Amino acid sequence: MIVRAASGWQTVIADLALILFLITAQAVGKKPATQSQAEEERQPPASSSALAVHRPEQGESVREWLIASTTDQRQMATISVGYTQEKRAEALTEAERLLAEADSAGVPARLIATPNATDDVVITVDYLRQQ
Repeated sequence: MIVRAASGWQTVIADLALILFLITAQAVGKKPATQSQAEEERQPPASSSALAVHRPEQGESVREWLIASTTDQRQMATISVGYTQEKRAEALTEAERLLAEADSAGVPARLIATPNATDDVVITVDYLRQQ
């Protein structure tokens, strides 16, 4: 008498394929872990061509950095200021100072000021102009 196993290799492969399918389906259904909202708000503005990023301290001169970072007339600085509601006036004063420094450096600049969970300043240099 020949004794046969209760299941053949085809059943084992089918079971493994089903397990693999269930694990994959479970992984696809989960959202990837994201950064906390405060960290996301601290990121520089989305840009596909950012050449330089700087986070100056309060009152820090950025004139030399801007001169060194811009090498083409098509480049433009973006000054992004995030502020809490309590420090809005201080943040806008700092933004005006940074814009004045960009003007004195001969670098065209734009300002983006938004309410934020934290006070933060980010300056990026990008290709934003045609000529």
